[in-house]
Amino acid sequence: MSDAPIPGGPGDMDEEALKRFLKETFGDALPEGALDGLDLSALAQQANLPQDPAQLRAAAAQMQSMFAAQGDSPVNWDMAEDIARRTAAGQTGIPGMPEPTGTPGDPGPSDSSVSELRQAAQVARLWLDPVISIDVPSTELGVYSRGTWLHRTLPHWKPIVEPVAKYMAGAIGEAIAAQLGEMGDLGGAGMGMPGGDPAAMMERIGGTMFGVQFGHAIGALAREAAGTTDLGLPLGRDGEPALVASNVEDLIAAHSLDPGAARIFLAAREIAHTALFTSAPWLGRALFSAIEDYSRGITLDLDALDEMVRGLDLADPEAMQARRPEEMFVFTRRASQERALEELATTLALIEAWVDHVTTKALDGKLPDLEAMREVLRRRRAAGGPAEEMLSKTVGIELRPRRVREALSWWESVLDTEGESGREAKWDHPDLLPTAEVLSGRPQAPRPEAAPTEAEELAGVALPEDFDAELEKLLSGDGQDRAPREDEQGGLRGSASSARDETEADATGEDGSGEDGTGEDGTGEDGEGGRSSAGDDER
Repeated sequence: MSDAPIPGGPGDMDEEALKRFLKETFGDALPEGALDGLDLSALAQQANLPQDPAQLRAAAAQMQSMFAAQGDSPVNWDMAEDIARRTAAGQTGIPGMPEPTGTPGDPGPSDSSVSELRQAAQVARLWLDPVISIDVPSTELGVYSRGTWLHRTLPHWKPIVEPVAKYMAGAIGEAIAAQLGEMGDLGGAGMGMPGGDPAAMMERIGGTMFGVQFGHAIGALAREAAGTTDLGLPLGRDGEPALVASNVEDLIAAHSLDPGAARIFLAAREIAHTALFTSAPWLGRALFSAIEDYSRGITLDLDALDEMVRGLDLADPEAMQARRPEEMFVFTRRASQERALEELATTLALIEAWVDHVTTKALDGKLPDLEAMREVLRRRRAAGGPAEEMLSKTVGIELRPRRVREALSWWESVLDTEGESGREAKWDHPDLLPTAEVLSGRPQAPRPEAAPTEAEELAGVALPEDFDAELEKLLSGDGQDRAPREDEQGGLRGSASSARDETEADATGEDGSGEDGTGEDGTGEDGEGGRSSAGDDER
């Protein structure tokens, strides 16, 4: 094969340099002679490969490292975590977003910050304990750096996003393969690739692109989250409330809050969340399960995805990092997913409202500017921070509560009617919590009427107004002259029955002796006990 430049290639690329790039990238997976007969210039042009041989070698090393780190996971977690740490520390910018504000870098909590936050947590525990009927966690407050927050929360994020990542990696890989337009030729040439086939290689690239975007999103969230429960999910260690020292101070400075009061306020919310998730273990599992179920049904706008990968430089990981989530991922939802999302948002609203409800009861009259601090969080929750917005664009899930105001009113009504123990008992089972329709006030479908029970039937029986007086008459024999009596033939006779007989006789024109030839007792016998008949009368 000639060493001459490839006519029409990107910058008249050296053919041997391109072959070396492919061999270094795919290693032993590339059989001898697999590249013979392929249009390498078209492949290089469609993949936007660099022109310089040295850049090709560097790109090959990057791609080999990328594939090796990813392993069998749908996400390149090593790359995602590295990008997340650098984003949390402000060392790398996020495409399309302003430069990070607040405390620069990722400083570790100072001794004074740890002491102030833990003292605030002690006060918050004392004030929360009388207003809730579940155990307030006694575990010492964790005081985190942003990197520690990432380390503690990532184990919870991975199972949530992997169903999304697997689908998205495949979709991105298919879009890239379609744009390259060479997958059929490569497969026909017997060219093996990482994972055993070209599609697997493309899927790995897709998983890397998703990992890059997720790393940016979770790293940005680490710069904003005050604690481990800000999103209404139990993302930290079981039973351990925790706050991010630098983020707490940034929140105080950004809104000119009273430092001491704000620390107690934020600690009380974190502790209340932890108490709830500890007392109702099903709640956290149900939230994560709902998110995973939603994630499995997620779909992308494939037309938008195909448009995105046009011009994508596969050999430049930095170019992949420069893509904004809204450029890469456009989600579509089915009706079933919309319903699942509404149920998830309703549960998050009930959690948020309960925490707001109990912390307000605990702190009212004790902290200055309590309403101002509640308003800061209400606005933050309603608008969603930049990191939360980026996470929803990357993962496709809006972790934002809906109908918090209605849920707060519902908790207030439960407290008024059932007390603290009745309020907390609503968390014993999901069926005890109101649905979105109940909170919204929308009319409910009527339930089928059940047959009345024996107790309900007995309740409808009317008793005499003076039951004791009537019972006394019965026992004393009062009214015996009006009681029915037995005649000689076993029938009932008496003043009451005689009056009835006379009434019936008047109505039929018959006298008491029975003109129809029957005896007076109506049995068809005469007074002597003999039988009379119509024939006897005629004789």
